[in-house]
Parts: sequence; structure tokens; C-alpha cells
Amino acid sequence: MVNKKIILIFICLFSFSLFSFSQAETLTFGSSIYEGEVKKGMAYGEGILTFSDDTKYKGKFNKNKIHGKGSYTDARENVHEGKWSYGKLRVKLDKKTRKIIKLSVKEEAPTIYHEIRGTGKVIGQWFEALQDSSGVFKLTNKGKRDMAKKIEEAGERSDGWQ
Repeated sequence: MVNKKIILIFICLFSFSLFSFSQAETLTFGSSIYEGEVKKGMAYGEGILTFSDDTKYKGKFNKNKIHGKGSYTDARENVHEGKWSYGKLRVKLDKKTRKIIKLSVKEEAPTIYHEIRGTGKVIGQWFEALQDSSGVFKLTNKGKRDMAKKIEEAGERSDGWQ
């Protein structure tokens, strides 16, 4: 009787593992390749996305979007880990500055940029920035326009700041 139970448990576990592996598939998105769990024909669950330059993201996906805990290894073997939100990882550099790494199954390579926290009534918002030759982060022209627009919307004057 005990042997029958053990055999039954083994058969159940074996069939469950076969079912799990059968959901792992390969999907091609332009020049990137996804290997992992698929649901309704989309990357969903755990998987690995390999880009055309052989950089890789390994982690969670939701409806073909990188979403959840994962890590991205760039061409220089730098690993960027954390919780990704719809393709973006926000890396805090200091209280006022952060780096954004944006990945997409449809893009050939990541987009990396920086943001600076707003001031005054727009302190809770972030705006595009670049690092100058001395290492200081400053708003880009787009960042300046976006901040001015948000300040204007918030009822503040937009002159006199950089």
C-alpha cells in the first residue's frame, strides 16, 4: 500500500514537471529573443530576453513587458538588479538624481538616461537630465520645458531658475 502511494506521488510530481516545462517557449521580437514562460502567446512569468548585442535581461515578464524582479547584464558585464516597472528600472543615485534603464522586447538596445527631482510644487516629479563634463547633472532642454510646463500648471512662475 505504501509503495502504491509513493508511485502515485512520483507520477503526479513527474507529470506536473512535464506540464511546467511544456509552457516554456521561445519568442522572437525583431532582433531580440525571449525564452521562458508564455501565456496566451505572450512573455508572461519567468524568462530570459537576449538582445542583438548579447546583453540579457533575466526575470519577470507580464504581457510582453519587463515587469517585476529581474536583472539586466550590459555589454560591460555590469549587472543592474531590482524591481522593474513596465520596462523601467529606476536607480537612485542620490536624493535629487536617478538613472533610468529602459528595456523593451521590441527595442534592440536599452535606453539609459538620468532624471533630476523637481523643486517647489513639483518636488514629487522627475525631469530629464544629462551629466556634464564636470560630473554635475543638469536639466536637458526637454527637462527644462517639461519642468516649466508643470510649474505653470501648478500655478508657480517659471522664470528665474535653470
